[in-house]
Amino acid sequence: MNDNVIALQKAEAHQTEILMQVASIIESKTVTAAKIAKEVDVSPAALSQVLKGKYAADPATIIKKLERWLSLRNERQAKQFLNPGFVMTQTAKQIISDLTYAQVTESIAVIFGASGVGKSETLREYQQQNNNVWIVTASPSRASLTEALYELAMELGLDQAPRRKGPLARVIRQRLRGSEGLVIIDEADHLDYPTLEELRILQEETGTGMVLVGNNKVYTQLTGGRRNEDFARLFSRIAKKRGIHKTKQADVREIASAWHIDGNTEIQLMIQISERPGGLRLLTKTLKLSAMYAKGGQISERVLRTAFNELDANE
Repeated sequence: MNDNVIALQKAEAHQTEILMQVASIIESKTVTAAKIAKEVDVSPAALSQVLKGKYAADPATIIKKLERWLSLRNERQAKQFLNPGFVMTQTAKQIISDLTYAQVTESIAVIFGASGVGKSETLREYQQQNNNVWIVTASPSRASLTEALYELAMELGLDQAPRRKGPLARVIRQRLRGSEGLVIIDEADHLDYPTLEELRILQEETGTGMVLVGNNKVYTQLTGGRRNEDFARLFSRIAKKRGIHKTKQADVREIASAWHIDGNTEIQLMIQISERPGGLRLLTKTLKLSAMYAKGGQISERVLRTAFNELDANE
């Protein structure tokens, strides 16, 4: 009986320790309670009640989720020094210059080209460093006019936005006016002409900067064989265009420097990897796996090759 009591007391003390750790993290403002609730898949209200000891049901399941969340967080932080995160490459500088231009001059810009050159990662970095920057990622399910506008409304924080395109466009227009912001449409190659035209009009009426980002199709559908009279009207509104068609070796060298890799053999292998489909995206995945294999040590050519082969395994 005493053993059971002791075991129960230890379990309760362990749960209390977990809750104290989570509460301390929230109090430090490094992570919000809402973000933690989302990552552990519980409602913000339930998390708040558990942390305050007011949860009506047994909190054991939620506390177990929080324990796993803490474990994963600690593991990531332990490896954080191995991953430099965003690297300001030459290509990233060019993209940020284009984004800044569009926002400051309240213009439309187009950034297009190969995948894996760092476009999307740079967009997220710009958003983190600037106010009133909204990113919407288009997709086949969000390519229609209504869906694209609704996605933009959600990004703007208009949670109660109407679902009909007319009223939807009006509330978005009202939200954007005077914001001096920037709307970025990533994967814009999915959008059809009516959606692109609506976005053009929205930009003109609100004076908000706008950047369309995607593969070569974004630019092709505004020029070339598909540049009919309608698309020509949209094309004439584009103030700045940037084509990025392959990974720059200078970008790879800057990434190598950020990862503290200075050996010529390793850098040449990194350049070779970056020239494969996926470009810098594939290289970054290879470096992250290499860091795990290196266990805090230097990333060598052998480790790089092993990681790349593991990612490219086809048994």
